[in-house]
Amino acid sequence: MIDYGLLMSMIVGFGVPTLLANWWPLSTYDEPVGFLDVALAPAFAGLAVGRLTTLALDDPSSIGSVSDMLIIRSGVEFWPGVAAAVGVLVWSAVRDWVAPLVRLVDLAPLAMIGYAMYEAACLFRDGCFGPDSSLGLRPPGLSTTMLPVGLLMALAVVAAAIVTRRVRDRGDDPLLVLLGAGVAVAAVRTVGSVWLPHVGDGLTRQHMTSIVVTVLAGAALAAAVAIRPRIGTPTASQ
Repeated sequence: MIDYGLLMSMIVGFGVPTLLANWWPLSTYDEPVGFLDVALAPAFAGLAVGRLTTLALDDPSSIGSVSDMLIIRSGVEFWPGVAAAVGVLVWSAVRDWVAPLVRLVDLAPLAMIGYAMYEAACLFRDGCFGPDSSLGLRPPGLSTTMLPVGLLMALAVVAAAIVTRRVRDRGDDPLLVLLGAGVAVAAVRTVGSVWLPHVGDGLTRQHMTSIVVTVLAGAALAAAVAIRPRIGTPTASQ
């Protein structure tokens, strides 16, 4: 049986940034290589690692069962998946004699758009959940209207992607741009998770890891800004 919600999520998640690449072309690849060509391998590596991480944490005995591993809807750890995708991109950059940071920053805005589209595709999955609200959407099977947190998260990430693209084009330090993008996505996931439904009163594992990434990436960004050479700053002797 085909999971049409997940299928549509993948279509918009890959399709929109692929089309957007016509206006935001990649600079570390030769034409006619496009976003879809370079994103598939990292994305599937991230999906595999994220799914395996979930199984290892929740039910280690199911590792090795193809049927259990393929039930993506039952959970994929986001940040381990991101780390795996980044690893594949770094390997490809080294292979192509391209500075890894430059390649990651090249792909970051489009990758952020792809993630935003996945969040927005809650419309095609089980509905966009959130707190009860007089203005919002009614997920299938429910009688209450909810604020569509997934759509709001998507808008926030799209805004962050636009800013990331602009500062990248401005020639800012790739490390700062990349850390800033990471902080933005992690912060959006951290805030959004507050209103997403979950079992129990405590924080979910996905929420906790997003908080950790936000703090670590934010600290790294602050440290990088603090030690960044101030080129052109006049000294006291001048």
